[in-house]
Amino acid sequence: MEFVIAIVGSIVAKAVEYTISPIKNHVKYLSNHQQYVETLKDRAERLKDARVRVQHSVDAAKRNGEEIEGEVDKWLSAVDNKILEQVEKVMQDEEKAKKKCSIGLCPNFRTRYKLSLRAEEEAKAVAELLEHGKFERVSYRAAPQGIVVAPVKGYEEFESRTSILNGIMEALKDDSVSVVGVHGTGGIGKTTLVKEIAR
Repeated sequence: MEFVIAIVGSIVAKAVEYTISPIKNHVKYLSNHQQYVETLKDRAERLKDARVRVQHSVDAAKRNGEEIEGEVDKWLSAVDNKILEQVEKVMQDEEKAKKKCSIGLCPNFRTRYKLSLRAEEEAKAVAELLEHGKFERVSYRAAPQGIVVAPVKGYEEFESRTSILNGIMEALKDDSVSVVGVHGTGGIGKTTLVKEIAR
């Protein structure tokens, strides 16, 4: 008899677990409605701030003549889409629901449930965008376009000039070098050398 009671007890416990747990999950959307909406608002603000930071980096890179990474452009578009369309829609629906109900005294449970569900989904999507928006670099140096320059008149190729010319060319290929200076006594051919390098 105890054996039967133990089996029936475990079956009833499992049945209660499988029925109560889903109900608790659905009730949390009704009881924590404001928390879901506030979480979404907070994450959306953080996403807007992250977008502004990335846009500043993009603008600075463009001013420096650099090309923007493709994933950065895609991220900016995705953020604009998420903020402008989907998150704003949830916020507008929240405001409409508040206006329908007189000062929050008669909440529409169906509307609250749907809004909480959407707010949670959008908050997760916004969090994912925030995570993907942490870029090490937003741009890269574009390969210089071929510039055709007429040959420099009066340039004679000496062995000493060739080694200096090669050294300067190697320095220009290094991405970490942004400025190369050529100095020396006046009249020894610095300008001619630089014109030859440009050619």
